[in-house]
Amino acid sequence: MKRLLIYFAASILFGCVPEPDFSKDTKQPETSEYGAFDFATTGSVRFDVQFTDAQNQPFKGISLELKHPETGQTLHKAFTGSNGRYSESLNLPTYLKEVILETGYIGLPNRLVVPIKNKAIVLNYQGEVNPDQVIQYDIDPQWKVSGNSGSRIEATFELAYAAPYDASGVPSNILPQLDYISSQVLEYINASLPESQPVPTYHPTYLADGKKTTLDVVEEADVWLTFVHEGAGWRNTIGYYTYPTNQPPNSLDEIKKITVLFPNLSKTGSGGNLKTGQKVKIGRFLPGTSVGLVLLANGWDGTKVSGWNHVVFADKKINPEPNASLKQHNVLLWDEENKLFLLGFEDVRRDNIPFKCDQDFNDAILFVSSNPIRAISTVNVSPIDKPGTLDRDGDGINDNLDEYPDDATKAYDSYYPSATGYGSFAFEDSWPEMGDYDFNDLVVDYQYKHTFNGANKVTEIKSKFKFRAAGAGFRNGFGFQMEINPNSIKSINGYKIGPTLIKTNPNGTEAGQSKATIIVTDNVHLLFGVSNFINTEGSSSTLDPKELQLTIQLNNPVNLSELGSAPYNPFVIIAQERGREVHLPGYSPTSLAKTSLFGTADDNSLQAGYYKSRTSLPWGIHLPESFAYPKEKADIRFAHLQFKTWAKSSGSTYLDWFRDLSGYRDRQKIY
Repeated sequence: MKRLLIYFAASILFGCVPEPDFSKDTKQPETSEYGAFDFATTGSVRFDVQFTDAQNQPFKGISLELKHPETGQTLHKAFTGSNGRYSESLNLPTYLKEVILETGYIGLPNRLVVPIKNKAIVLNYQGEVNPDQVIQYDIDPQWKVSGNSGSRIEATFELAYAAPYDASGVPSNILPQLDYISSQVLEYINASLPESQPVPTYHPTYLADGKKTTLDVVEEADVWLTFVHEGAGWRNTIGYYTYPTNQPPNSLDEIKKITVLFPNLSKTGSGGNLKTGQKVKIGRFLPGTSVGLVLLANGWDGTKVSGWNHVVFADKKINPEPNASLKQHNVLLWDEENKLFLLGFEDVRRDNIPFKCDQDFNDAILFVSSNPIRAISTVNVSPIDKPGTLDRDGDGINDNLDEYPDDATKAYDSYYPSATGYGSFAFEDSWPEMGDYDFNDLVVDYQYKHTFNGANKVTEIKSKFKFRAAGAGFRNGFGFQMEINPNSIKSINGYKIGPTLIKTNPNGTEAGQSKATIIVTDNVHLLFGVSNFINTEGSSSTLDPKELQLTIQLNNPVNLSELGSAPYNPFVIIAQERGREVHLPGYSPTSLAKTSLFGTADDNSLQAGYYKSRTSLPWGIHLPESFAYPKEKADIRFAHLQFKTWAKSSGSTYLDWFRDLSGYRDRQKIY
């Protein structure tokens, strides 16, 4: 308390602390070289993607996850619309040069590294990846596991090859024309064998006794096998064996020969060089012949088929698991509409050897076709599933992707800045005068969770605010403003305000505002129950952050862009004076701001843009991650050693000045 009184006395006697001069340490005169710089560490990036098949038919309902290339944190989540497109403006860290886009969709690249060019992330997929729009797609081949995992069985069969193969394990008998695999067919596959969804839970009928898993030829026919997708951590080998339909094998010893069709069933960018739609002829077969597909787990060693871990057959009796209920390793489905058989394999032993099995049966996805079509029996073959069959709430998002499968108003959540991380606001509270520039008068971490419906519209917002520091003599409040009308909000819960300073509408928004304004708290010190500086002085004990969680219900779903750009327009209410509010540089004041303060003292809002000083310096900064803020009286440019260079360059160098990297911080000056 004594320290606080001294602070106020000094302010009265001597006025404000002089504005920091970035050139002082080089003995240069103060200049206004930051006029156009907004001190932003994030910027608007247009995220515009479209997925169609080779005939321009859209892939609708594809899950899109935009991820940080270093941390793997999900930066944004959405689904493609009925036209296969998703477009939105996102606020991303300016230091990012690329992002990872994951689809989790069978038949499409699962992982693409996409550059940020001209403030945009653009991808147009039309049956294949445009190499000019990506840095890399799918995964690095080194991700594939190689080597024996300890469960290998010795071969008792002859291993033959349908054709020679190249260095990547691609056979030479690939037909010249790719099979056209439509967006509709891939929708059916994704509904039938979705990624990471256990078949025993999701589609138990596929594993029921009596279900066919082999191709039973009932009329002489030519039979082909088409590669669709693989989602395996191994470089697997696919082959086939045959036997008279009425004499199925009962033991491994009865399998005399396996003919390899795909020595390395790995796609381009994923340890191999196969492309979706590549097709080989299995052969011509007489009626009464059964064809069984077989998978040699991790059968490709990089140059040849050798050293596989185990072998799984279409005839489940001869598979390695002792438990009969776990022996089945493939599912066979019939697509009546497209006259195709779908084959899906699980490559890991279902008794979790050598590691846990996800049991989704999509480690290898293939199509079987025949001429004539009727030549392969469909008796006791499960029908392929279709989108909407498992969509309990009818919102257009399949239950396996729907985070709220029983609520048609909600489908998924997307977090900002990420689901596992927080961003920060750091403010000086002496506006319109400059302060000590330690940016710890108020430090708040934040995280927003936007809940979307199946049409990619926001229905609810949940926000977390962690108040970490208050190195201020003033009793300050904190709030934020969105672009929507106050009447667009149904209710707000979770804020902490007293009865006098803030007046609210019945829905919880602040009264007298033209835009939806939410006051999170009108007195940060009251949250801590203390009157002195909070978590800024090294000599004082550290207090745990105080967290407030707000829930904002909307009257009607809105597009994300209608809300404004997260983290919206945060501001501090200074010293219990409602009209004295300070925002990030360039951000507009609210309707209740005391505009007569603009242009007074050190403020130059009327000339340089809102909340900039006469040398274009800010009173607030926003960081896309939790901020390691300076100690009391430690100037930010001496605590964060690259801040000065970043500011002088107008944000063109050291865009990540706030990160914990070598040469970036003086740790003695960081709280």
